[in-house]
Amino acid sequence: MSDENDEKVLFKPEILSTVKVHAGYLHRIKHYSPCNKCHMTFAIYIPSDEDDFPVGNGNARKMPLILYLSGLTCDDTNVSQKGNAFETCKQSGVCFVMPDTSPRGHEKIDEEESASWDFGIGAGFYVNATTKGYAEHYNMETYATKELEQVCKSIDCINDKVDFNRQSIMGHSMGGHGALTLALRNPGKYRSVSAFAPIANPSAKDCPWGQKAFKGYLKDENEWKMHDATELVKMMEPGTMKTVTKAILIDQGDADTFYKTQLHPERFQEAAEKNTKGFMKYNVREGYDHSYWFISTFMHDHVAFHAIKLLST
Repeated sequence: MSDENDEKVLFKPEILSTVKVHAGYLHRIKHYSPCNKCHMTFAIYIPSDEDDFPVGNGNARKMPLILYLSGLTCDDTNVSQKGNAFETCKQSGVCFVMPDTSPRGHEKIDEEESASWDFGIGAGFYVNATTKGYAEHYNMETYATKELEQVCKSIDCINDKVDFNRQSIMGHSMGGHGALTLALRNPGKYRSVSAFAPIANPSAKDCPWGQKAFKGYLKDENEWKMHDATELVKMMEPGTMKTVTKAILIDQGDADTFYKTQLHPERFQEAAEKNTKGFMKYNVREGYDHSYWFISTFMHDHVAFHAIKLLST
């Protein structure tokens, strides 16, 4: 009996903190992740109970959800503190969930601690690893697309408020890569997709971040293109982007030092435009860099973009 109780405690989510912001509540939650074999922490913002927002489809108090995937070195706190998302979420009646970027607290993997800032802890790249050591703990694709939703549904104060049938996805840099690829790999799951400065062609030889991540996490080089948004679109039948999602938005700063050396968003734009003309909106923002100053400036546009798709019938 004690073993059974211990297992329930191990898997039971724990609300670490709750703070009120923009008349809603930001919960920070710790839970055990079976797919990553360690404890994980994520955050979720839920607008208030007041009936002053559009609920859509007659689902009173059940609000749609945006999944936000952060970039290299980040955890859930970066966007919650710097992203400027919650006011627009409140105005739109949309929840906002923010997972970590990698597992933490697991048994150490050989050479993991000596890895650089752009690989390992804080750099899970939203793939399910297949290499020795990492395959046991680095399963961020499954975590982001499946397990995180299951955990949210197990918590009454979240499940009572969120309509999990209406989801969109967005991200920044490595998280922009994640948003694009996870949407393409899960057609129909996300109503809309957006990205700030995404790593759009990570399998390319002129993308050092992608080369390092894929070599470290994916043992078969033939797998790489299946986690590359540009290559995934090239594999699709012409005109089929609309089977994946309703719309795509990308913002890129032209003063971003990684723009031409790591990100290559125009390659994705070209592939998407060839597949379905006029389907994607792509903005190059003059003078903006790769930082959260850039993200916070255009976060309202992205949340509003998703809200339109999420609140439509």
